[in-house]
Parts: sequence; structure tokens; C-alpha cells
Amino acid sequence: MADMETVQGAVERVLFEAPDSDYIVFRIRREDDESLLTVTGNGPKPLVGDRIEIMGRWTQHKKYGRQMAASAWKRLIPDTADGIERFLASGAVKGIGPSLARRIVSAFGSQTMAVLEKEPKRLLEIEGIGAKKLAVITESFYEEKQVNDLALDLETHGVSGRYAARLVQKYGEEALYVLTEEPYRMIAEIDGIGFKTADQIALAYGMDPQSPERLAAGLTYVLQDMTQNGHVCIPDRELVYRASLILRAEQLMLRDVLTEALAMGQLCADDYGGETYVYTLQAYEEERGVAERIREMAAYTPPKPRRHVELFLDRWQESCQFQLAEGQREAVSQSLQSGMLVITGGPGTGKTTVVQAIIRLAEQEGLRIVLCAPTGRAAKRLAETTERKAKTIHRLLVPEGFAGGRQVFEYNETKQLPADLVIVDEVSMLDMEMLYHLLQALSPRCRCILVGDADQLPSVGAGAVLHDIIQSEILPVVRLQTIFRQKEGGRIVTNAHLINGGRLPVVNEDEEFRFVEIEREEQGADVICRLYAAETAEAGDKFAVQVLSPMYKNPCGVDNLNAVIQSAVNGPQKGKGEHKAGKVTFRTGDKVMQKQNNYDKGVFNGDIGEIFAVQDDIVYVRYPEQDIKYEGQEIDEITLAYAITVHKSQGSEYHTVIMTLVNSHGIMLQRNLLYTAVTRAKGKVILVGTKAALRTAVQNVRTSRRFTLLAQRLREEEIC
Repeated sequence: MADMETVQGAVERVLFEAPDSDYIVFRIRREDDESLLTVTGNGPKPLVGDRIEIMGRWTQHKKYGRQMAASAWKRLIPDTADGIERFLASGAVKGIGPSLARRIVSAFGSQTMAVLEKEPKRLLEIEGIGAKKLAVITESFYEEKQVNDLALDLETHGVSGRYAARLVQKYGEEALYVLTEEPYRMIAEIDGIGFKTADQIALAYGMDPQSPERLAAGLTYVLQDMTQNGHVCIPDRELVYRASLILRAEQLMLRDVLTEALAMGQLCADDYGGETYVYTLQAYEEERGVAERIREMAAYTPPKPRRHVELFLDRWQESCQFQLAEGQREAVSQSLQSGMLVITGGPGTGKTTVVQAIIRLAEQEGLRIVLCAPTGRAAKRLAETTERKAKTIHRLLVPEGFAGGRQVFEYNETKQLPADLVIVDEVSMLDMEMLYHLLQALSPRCRCILVGDADQLPSVGAGAVLHDIIQSEILPVVRLQTIFRQKEGGRIVTNAHLINGGRLPVVNEDEEFRFVEIEREEQGADVICRLYAAETAEAGDKFAVQVLSPMYKNPCGVDNLNAVIQSAVNGPQKGKGEHKAGKVTFRTGDKVMQKQNNYDKGVFNGDIGEIFAVQDDIVYVRYPEQDIKYEGQEIDEITLAYAITVHKSQGSEYHTVIMTLVNSHGIMLQRNLLYTAVTRAKGKVILVGTKAALRTAVQNVRTSRRFTLLAQRLREEEIC
């Protein structure tokens, strides 16, 4: 391996910046021989005119020749008047532009940097610099020096210097103390630093791998990681075991640290069935709060309706020329006489009809009705089917114009929603956190109806609330089982129920439900691409057709399918705007999806739109409700959406669903996943894959257990 060398020079030009990392390519003019040198590496972006020192090894690029692969670089104080002027004119110091830089260097020459560092008040001698300007310049120069020094310190410890600016901004002169003494603080206090990065920094700065601080932080990391995978809590034995693998620590030591964390109130735990279950503080509060509110609502007996419900139903059926099934009539009858009611049923069983009837009855009773759903797409469907306003739960609790964040809601336990009846649709998607905040916002006399399909996939967030509430048997549950004839999607409905009953779907008897068999997975991506192009052309709407896959990886995974479909239907064209973000190139006309909630922009995880313009570092996306501008790092919030996972499709409805079922996705092939995918379509389903994978998906009823004690708390079983 080539020896490490040190080179000094002035930055002439930044040639390339990676949009998804701190990788950068720039050119310097060397001080020793005035030659130009290309430098590649990861680190803080240097400014044109910077005098820097680079540590690295020589490499030979096939096309660009000799380069230096840098392991680190640091900014040096310029030592010539010309270099100092370029540095100050580059914008490195706030308050100094090219004209002022020229006047300062003209006054102090090669001593300018010494004046800035040791005698900044002398700058008042320069025309255009007063007390306020001096304060800005001094503060900026000092911060710039702090960042540069800290970046070098990080690099010498084998840590990327890109964190330096955030550390200085947060901790100032205490940054080095935090790195050496309390590094795990950064997880909660510095955006973009999680446990793995903080742990790398801690170990680099000499933290004992077996120290209680590291073990406690590791336990919390494992617990939070599990909650992000759907668990509300985790048995202590499993938590300790998983943490021991990640931290390479003795389980006995970890158990001692866990006991201390519980005693100090940093984590919570409850015992049930001979097991101890450990929670984060937030998850513990939410699960107990949800259980308490549901028990209160279950105990509430609302006033009897003024109108005779059976008479209302008879008249409503007559006006609609529609005969309700027994289960539907039961649901409407129970709706206003229970504090909380669950209505569950598969596709085609009339959940929408029941909701329409309940709304009409409640309106005649003069009740204030609120309709909501977990996602924007589900709320939009609810609004369309009921012809009433419906909102996402987020937007319901954080109305337009209210400055709310992830944990800040206008409506809560102290300011409750002005509602007598709240109907929540697509409850299978509802996680523990959102249900907690919704229930806190309901008044003691507000009725709540939960509507959903209990056989669909559970929520992406933590918990299995619909399943747990039904299992607890604390609330009245109406199960709709009669399947009504469908004008469209009849085959889809019957096949969905076959799948749910463990039987293979009937395929290829008509165009409504097809199975396209493939021999190789690589072939599958091309087949799906052709089908997508044909179906969207027939529908005349790219949003009417959705490709679904169980996973992101492999040839028939979401990532590759998006790349293949984009290349075929929206490839590069002259005059079409483009923006490259890592491995993905966004183009005008692309179908994209929001990956996370953005409260400021009013766009949420799973929302799908279309790029209608791209300008340099800005991407404009048109969603059904509004146009959104993404710039800089915000662009990382979106991804291509020609293909999405089945989980991301929950709450949506498409005319045509193209679903991939291949053997390499075996770990995800489960009955509830296939059932959820099929029930997203209202006009046509096309399955592409192997018969073996289809059989696996239908037969596999194994679902990943989610650790939660909600059902037990609702039944008031002994938990201590």
C-alpha cells in the first residue's frame, strides 16, 4: 500500500459533490510546484481560495491520470496577501465580500489573519465596518476556526469531519468535551447522528467498550429499533440477548445496566405471564393511555337515539333501494348506543354502506360528526364514498395554520375536538402512537367507531391495535361477512376471500384476475414493465395502475422495478429536467412518493404525486391537494413510485394492481400480505411470478409476532 503523503495548496475549483454523502472532488494549485492536482475524498467542502493541507495517497485514474485520494484535509491560514484576499472573498467569513476583502487586505497585508484572530477591533479602521459588522465578522471567523479545528480532530480520530459544523453549532466550545465524555448525548441532540455514529465516535475517542454509558445507550438503541419494526415493548431476555450481539458485551453486565436504567426511570417495564417487558418512556405512556381511554369509552353509555333506529333503517333502505344484511343493520343499531364500536369485514362486505347509514342517522340526531383515516389517500377515499369532509388524523389534530410538530397537537387532553361522533376508517393501519393522540383529543361523551379489515397487514408503526382491541373482547365488535355482488371487481372480491380462507385464487378465466407465470426473476422485471406500460396506456392515467412488491431488493424488488419502468416510460429526453440524487435520477413526469411526514409542507408518508418541473437543485411535485417544492436535502424525502411495497399501498385503491410473487421474496410471502395487495385493486389484478411463490403466499399464515400488552391491559389482566 502506498505511503501517506501531505500536500499543501489553494483550492481552485470544486469539480463534484455527491448529493447523498460528503464525497467530493476538487482541484488545488500546489504550493511546491504550482501544478494543478485533483483531490478525491470524504469531508467538509472546501471553499474556492482556501489554503488547505491534504493527507492522502496517490492513485492513478484511467481517464484523469494521477490524483490524490485524501483521508483528511484541514484549512490553513493563508500566508500571502493574495491567498488571504481569495479566502475572505470566498464567503468563508460572514459579512465580508470581495470588495471589503480587498480593502481589508490592502490595509493589513499578510498580517490580516493575525489581526482577525488577535486584534479584531482594528477592523474598525476599515471604511464600511462598524460595530455591528465587526460583531458579525468576529463571530463568523471564530466559528469557522472552531469548525475547522474540530473537523481535523475528528478526522485524526478516524471520524468524518462533516459532523463538525453541527457539533460546534450545538455545543460551541463544549464540543470536544461532549465527544470525549458524553458522546451518546448526540443521539438525541444532533440531527443525523444515531447510535451507530455516536458509538463510532465514542470508541474512537477512547470510550471503554464495556462502560455502563455505552451499554445503556446500546440497550436503548435496540429497544427503539424494535419499536420501529412494530413492537411496542420487548421481553427483557430478548432485549439483553440482541444488545449483547450488537455490543459484543456479556449478558450479565447488560442485565445489570438494564436494572439500573429501570431504577433511574430511563426505561419502563411491566411483568406479565412470567416475562418482564421493557418499554421506552413514550411507548409505555401511550400503551397505558390507550388502554385507559378505551376502557373509559367502553363503560360510557350514550343517550338513546331520539329516532327509532329500526324504523330509520327501513326508510333508509327504501330511499336507497338497497337491502341491508343482518350484520349491517346490527352495526348501525350499535353505532350510537356504544361509547366505542368496532366494525370489521373484508372487501365487498358493505363497510362503506354501513358508514353511510351511520352518518345519515347521526346527522338526523344532530350529532357533530368527524371522519378521519390514518393516511391522506385513505381519508380521500372516505370523503369520496361518504360525500363528506374527511381528514387524516394528523391534520385533524393539527389543523391548517397551527404550528404543530410530531409530538405537538392543537387538540389534546386539555383542548378536545368539538365532536360527538368520530368515525375512523382503515384502522388496520393505525399505530399505537396515533391512536393515543386521537383518543386523548376525544371528550368523555364522544362516541368513536373504528372501521377496518382485521385480516390486512398491521400498521407500519408500532402496535397491532385493531387486532388487540378485537382480541380483548372489551368492545362490541360487528363482523360483516355477507359478500355483496360487485358491479366491478367481483372476481377480485371472491378471490380475496378465497386467499383469506387459505385457497388459491381463480385466475385467467377473465381479464379481471390474471396470473402471468415467469421462469426467471430477471424476466419478471421486463414482463412487469411491459404490463405497466400497456395498462397505463389503456387507462390513460399513470395513477390508476400500481406495481406492488413485497420487498425492495432483488430483480423483482421495488428498487429495480422502479429503475426498469422509469427507463421504459420516462427515459432521458432533450429539454426534460433532471436531478440526480444518489442512485436515482428524478425527471419531469416521474411518479414519486413522499417517504416521511413533513408537517411544514403538509405532505405525509405514502402520498403519491408527479414531478412537473425540475430546475437545478429544485424538484416540483404535484400532489392531488397541492404543489410542493423540494430543494437541496429535502429531495431525499421523495422516491420513485412506479413500484412500491405492499405496506406502502395500505389505505390506497387503484384500478389495476400488478403484483410480483417470486421465490427470492419468500421471507415476506404471507397470506395477509397477498390479501392486502389484492384488495388494493378495484378493477383488475395481475399477478406476475411463480406458482410456487403464489402457493407459499396463500399457505403461509405465519405473521411476525408484535410484542404489546394492549389486549391484556384492556382485559385488566394482572400486569405489574
